Amino acid sequence: PDVGQDLASVVPRRRWAAGAGPTMAEFERLQRLPEPRRAVELTPEAEHFKGFKAQWKQKETSRVTSVAYSPAAPHRLAVVSGTKVGLWQARKDGAAEVASTLSKFKDLTQCVSWRSDGKLILAGDAAGACAVIEVETRAVLRKFRGHGDAVTCCAFATADRARAATGGRDGKLRLWDIATGDLLQTITAHTDCMKVLVPGSGGPDAWITAGYDGMAKLWDASLAAPPAAGRGAEAGAEDPAATARCCVVTVDHGHPVEDGVAFPGGALFVTVGGTEVKVWDLASGGTLLHRLADAHSKVITSVSLTADATVLLTASFDGFAKIFRASDLEHSWTYRLPGPATCASWRPDGSAFVVGLDDGQWITRHQRLGPGGAGPVEVVASAVPVEGMIFGEEQPKGEEEGTKKVDRRKTTGHLRGMGAAPASDDEVVDSARPAKRKQSQLDFLFRKFEYRKVFEYVVKLPVDIPSGYAAINELLQRGALVVAMTEVGEEVCLLALRWLKRGFSATSSFHKHLFMETLHTLLDNNKCLQPPGTWELVKAVDDIEAVINQELKVQDSLLETSGMLKSVTTL
Repeated sequence: PDVGQDLASVVPRRRWAAGAGPTMAEFERLQRLPEPRRAVELTPEAEHFKGFKAQWKQKETSRVTSVAYSPAAPHRLAVVSGTKVGLWQARKDGAAEVASTLSKFKDLTQCVSWRSDGKLILAGDAAGACAVIEVETRAVLRKFRGHGDAVTCCAFATADRARAATGGRDGKLRLWDIATGDLLQTITAHTDCMKVLVPGSGGPDAWITAGYDGMAKLWDASLAAPPAAGRGAEAGAEDPAATARCCVVTVDHGHPVEDGVAFPGGALFVTVGGTEVKVWDLASGGTLLHRLADAHSKVITSVSLTADATVLLTASFDGFAKIFRASDLEHSWTYRLPGPATCASWRPDGSAFVVGLDDGQWITRHQRLGPGGAGPVEVVASAVPVEGMIFGEEQPKGEEEGTKKVDRRKTTGHLRGMGAAPASDDEVVDSARPAKRKQSQLDFLFRKFEYRKVFEYVVKLPVDIPSGYAAINELLQRGALVVAMTEVGEEVCLLALRWLKRGFSATSSFHKHLFMETLHTLLDNNKCLQPPGTWELVKAVDDIEAVINQELKVQDSLLETSGMLKSVTTL
């Protein structure tokens, strides 16, 4: 039957205008169907860290072993990979560009560390040497030699810029004078590879170390007496008795320690190893304050702390980076990575962090802010597209990557119109005539009672699933669903079946009845589907049957799980 000829049985919903009697009806616009409310809303902290989007991805030739941001603005990024250290700086659009490359190493580089003023860096290699490099000129000022194996960690002293320390795979801690290049002291700190070396709070002689022997130790090198004269002890030689005196605090992490970070002041220290994160109070003799046993499913390889000591970032070989509150180790957010992570570091201003991966990639995530830092922007320019790396987040739609939304409204001069905000001395007068709203194509077809065209518009054009079901619901309420779907032809039937399959997975439990009503009406009122006459129609019906059977299996499994949980909870 022709929908446009017989509308006597179709009664549209009407809302009568105010006044005496039903003299005129006002058309009701099509509204989206209600969606189920989320059971758990995101906390403000989770919303904040959800705004850190993947901004830049770079592929190195080999494994990224260490990353570190400069403490001084503009916070250049040092990336250690292969036999070089790359220095990167951020552009205005958030992307990274190479500032310089340091490749004066004969063996694989292992670690990097910045001085507090950002002018010098330490870089250790697998040959047992550690170079002091001036960033601006890329000149090697000093090269410390003495480790019998690879230099795995290094750091500058915070209290004295002329002092530095290195730790090696041999487990030894060596203290150096940068001005002269002399070895000041050697301490056998660990029985296995040393992985962590950070300055302590007791001056240039205080250091915190940790290694694969599972121990984290606080050292005070000033407690070691100088070698006695006449014993032939050379400068910097190791004294076992002095080593015992230098160790102030020792704590046992329980697993090989992969990384560690000290809180400002050096009183608290965080160790990561295995799947555990632990926070120690070194000032009170090594008291364990917090312990998170299963922070990751695989070995945690790195930990970093923000400059204000409020947020911890961990990265693991399980391919995830996680955010924890530093005060109680409460989990805030999780980021999915494209591979196992080897290192991570916060930017000092807290606006970004970087994660290095085992396959040579490194990724930076930036907090998206609007102009002047006033709230998050809607679209961020991305120099390199990063896909599949955001966990639990929606990708921006409707915009091409590398573009920004431009606001063309006037902000200066004589402002006028409905979009202009009133000034403080303006008097606002409400208009008696309501503002015109743009009419959608679906509303236009409903006003014209073109119900078959409504159905064809839904299945032929890229209408989103909630809006499509809203149109189906409106047809059902008007009693026009059967009229709109009777003998629509093979092409429309095929498109409708494919649309129903796509909408089944995206349909909430609130709208399942609309799916079933649409499917039964389509099958009952089209001869081309009784039975399906073409191979395409047969395949489309089989696909819908498959997704329905899969949903039934899921429901059966959930029913069994629910029964087991009830039996367990009633014990």
